[in-house]
Amino acid sequence: MAPVSLPWHQVPIHVVDFEGGPRTGVVEFGVATLLGGEVVSVATALHAPRAAIPALDTQCHGLADRDLAGATPFEAEWERWVSLRRTGLLAAHNATVEHDLLRGTWARPSAVPAFVGEGGAVAEWGPWIDTCRLARAWAPSLGDFRLGQLVADLRLGSRLEALAAQHCPPKRRRFHCALYDALAAALVLRALCALEGRSQATLAQLVRDSVSAPAANDLMQGELGL
Repeated sequence: MAPVSLPWHQVPIHVVDFEGGPRTGVVEFGVATLLGGEVVSVATALHAPRAAIPALDTQCHGLADRDLAGATPFEAEWERWVSLRRTGLLAAHNATVEHDLLRGTWARPSAVPAFVGEGGAVAEWGPWIDTCRLARAWAPSLGDFRLGQLVADLRLGSRLEALAAQHCPPKRRRFHCALYDALAAALVLRALCALEGRSQATLAQLVRDSVSAPAANDLMQGELGL
């Protein structure tokens, strides 16, 4: 069990992004795992929707029903997601969205390490690390905390494009594609933790500052946009 004082870079942080919604479920996932401050592994897949994909959703993420023909449902990924949570914490940009979609598939995992707080085991997908909330808390002068703008302001674009060329499917190398967004959020997290005085931030600090504002504030500020 990891001590609560462990620096953030000594435990895997699985930065995730989902495309989909409550009606369709998750139709694409991306996960980029950070360890030692570097992206050490990635995964992505397309999944069959629970219902026909609305045209507005397709306009956003670029996936239509024909693109998902023959894909397995996201529900088949239980073992993957429990394994990820068992080995580290989950992170996302505007994590309430990913949390709600994950809980909309499985209410909770089996017993997994807490990694923060009193330690021990919990049956929860959280606590989540939220790169949007961290940016607001640690770099408030940036003023715009949408993922795409943070990538630009933190000068992460060239690194993101290099990682996308290496890891993302050829037609999924833009924002609103799951692995691309997961990689972007992972780079944002790494950059935030490189700010002065943050290099030895603990997991507990990241979690604490990820829940420092009500979830409703993110939606009210329109930060679901990129």
